[in-house]
Amino acid sequence: MNFPGLTCFILLTLLFAYLCAACWSTQSFNNKKLTPTILWWQENLFPHVTQQGNENDLYEVSCRRSGVKCFATQDRNVLKDDSIRLLTVMLYGTDFRAYEAPVPRKKNHLWALLHEESPQNNHLLCHAEALSLFNYSATFKRESDFPLTTQHFPSLKYYMERKPVPLKEKNKFRKEGLAMAVYLQSNCDVPSDRDRYIYQLMANISVDSYGGCLHNKDFDDLTLMDTSKFESNAIYDILAKYKFHLAFENAICDDYITEKFSRPFHVGSVPVYRGSASARDWAPHPGSVIMVDDFESPASLAEYLNYLDKNDDAYLKYLEYKNDNSILKSNNLLLKTLSNRTWSVNGVDENSFVGDYECYVCEQMHEILKKLEEGTAMSSRTVPPEHLKCPIPEPSVGSIDDIPPNDHIHRWVEDYWQSLDQAIGLQEMVRDQVTNAESLWDYIEKRYSAGKGVLQHTEL
Repeated sequence: MNFPGLTCFILLTLLFAYLCAACWSTQSFNNKKLTPTILWWQENLFPHVTQQGNENDLYEVSCRRSGVKCFATQDRNVLKDDSIRLLTVMLYGTDFRAYEAPVPRKKNHLWALLHEESPQNNHLLCHAEALSLFNYSATFKRESDFPLTTQHFPSLKYYMERKPVPLKEKNKFRKEGLAMAVYLQSNCDVPSDRDRYIYQLMANISVDSYGGCLHNKDFDDLTLMDTSKFESNAIYDILAKYKFHLAFENAICDDYITEKFSRPFHVGSVPVYRGSASARDWAPHPGSVIMVDDFESPASLAEYLNYLDKNDDAYLKYLEYKNDNSILKSNNLLLKTLSNRTWSVNGVDENSFVGDYECYVCEQMHEILKKLEEGTAMSSRTVPPEHLKCPIPEPSVGSIDDIPPNDHIHRWVEDYWQSLDQAIGLQEMVRDQVTNAESLWDYIEKRYSAGKGVLQHTEL
């Protein structure tokens, strides 16, 4: 028997279902286009580490702080999608290269910088010409949009949880031949030129150097030479025996402060620090750290360390915070910053600074879209120099004019200035809407042909 009415009804029902599905799919797709999208340019920083899927998948980011949502992906094809209303490219400073920049940069494309590592990793970003191309920043500078200055300070507890080796025992170790100070570095010939200073310091005080730089002492357990173990309890137990810890950063820039600064406080050794001029702001107490730059020379610093080595009461004042929690809590800046920090040092996804910064950028994008809907033109806001700008590398001791031309410090100075040429070239490429980032070399060649290359100017 035939039931033409029923057949017709079934066909119409199926057709309606198909059309509804198509409408839903299109609506869903369009909603994605209206949602701000974040493109992570360097794959190894993609914060969604707990999720499984294709590397080019589109992930929904839901930010707990504000409740706003964005999409995040590693798929670079989104750069070509003109239907995406607002796109931010997240660029990791250490791995960012001008000749690999995401060009052409369209009017609805923003750039966000994440750079918590050493300035030595990319001198390009030390120049205002490069920073001005970014709209948002997360750097070690406290002036940054999303400051990461305290990335190596796990908590207030970290300062207090280990009790220092009693001074009576430290003095006993000294009499048995342990040096006054310890130095642990295996990254030599760095922009801060720290080994030159330490070498001169060694002429006036005893220093045990376990790492690859200025090495003069071995661990009993040679496996500890593996730099991945430098933050292990086995290493901490060794460092804690020393009165002083020579804590020198690999590059000099305000607010660039690493574990080299916080680790001595943890183990109960007095840090002798050279790096950020403002590092004392983050110490348990201003009188708990010895700042190298307070002394006119390695010899004058050595004289003071020798004095402390022989005067127990004066030395112990540097460790008073270990016995009195109120001293640490008197540092309002440190207390407030760690208390208000929205990420944790060892967190994942949004609980890490990477994921939390992603949400910060997502929130900023929603603010832009809100203003666009209100009829306000899209802001041209750019990152100012103070969010990262760092000084030119220079010798830690003496004048660069007196240092042989084949010395490593000259190479760092050249790298710094060559990076300025690249920064200017990248500026011009973005201005000209260049589609191939490798055109950078053509721009630099033009600068040199016109006599505008930075290193062509002898006054630098």
